[in-house]
This record gives sequence, C-alpha cells and structure tokens, in this order.
Amino acid sequence: MKIKNPIEFKQKVHLACVKLVQEQLDTIQSSLDQLMEAKTNETKSSAGDKYETGMAMIQNQEQLYKRQQVEARNRANVLKSIDPTIEKSTIENGSLVKLSTGWFYIAVAIGGITVEDLDLFVISKQSPLGALIKNKKAGDMIVLNQKEINIESVH
Repeated sequence: MKIKNPIEFKQKVHLACVKLVQEQLDTIQSSLDQLMEAKTNETKSSAGDKYETGMAMIQNQEQLYKRQQVEARNRANVLKSIDPTIEKSTIENGSLVKLSTGWFYIAVAIGGITVEDLDLFVISKQSPLGALIKNKKAGDMIVLNQKEINIESVH
C-alpha cells in the first residue's frame, strides 16, 4: 500500500500509540483500585492463615501491576518525546519506515497495530530489528535471520 502523505499518516500512527498506552495505564490503574478494595475487604473478613495467604497474593499482584504501570509510563514518556511531524532521513525514534517486509514505526515496544487499514509494527530501537535498522537510510539493506531486507523509505 502506498501512503499519500507519510507525515500525516505518521501522526495518526503516533496518536494511536499514545491512545493505546493511555488505555493500558487506565486499565492498570483500575486493576490497582480493585486490588486496594480487595485488600480492605480481606482485612475485614479474614483471620489466621487464610488472611496471610490472601494478603500475600494481593501484595504479589499489586507489585506486578506497579511494575506494569512503571513500564507503561516509560512508554508514554518516550512517546511524548517524539514529534511525529518531523520528516526523518535516517531511522531513529519517530521514524516511519517501509521495509521490504512491511511498515514499522520506531518508538516503543507495542507490537502490531492497524491504522487506516494498514497493518504495521510499532517497535523500539532496542528490539533486534530496531537495533539493526537504527541510523540506516532508504536504500540500505540489512540481514536479519539470514534474510535480506531492503529499507524502501524512511519518513
């Protein structure tokens, strides 16, 4: 698929990423709120070993949610640092890249998304592919898993 206005499309991709990360943050916060409510109810209704087991399970879950929250906030901060209106000539954060294997947005590790019926992958510079294509230009070629991949365009 040919994109008519790559910068406009990149802004839409960026906005979709911001929205997705915000939804993740909202879901994590909701889960933490429910967990705090469960913690309160556990203290009111439990005694002995059942109470200790229940509290340990709640604390483990709370730690998991807090780690996920920190990771999601980090993704949100990276996205905030990117200006999607800037045209790129080399691949870096904020680049929209067409490879011979498909479209990629270099930002944070989100995975596959669809914007305007176009499937693309949102990856970080730290991912294996991101590290390989970082600082490359349109026309360059890389080898990933013994397969040649052409960099067709960078925006």
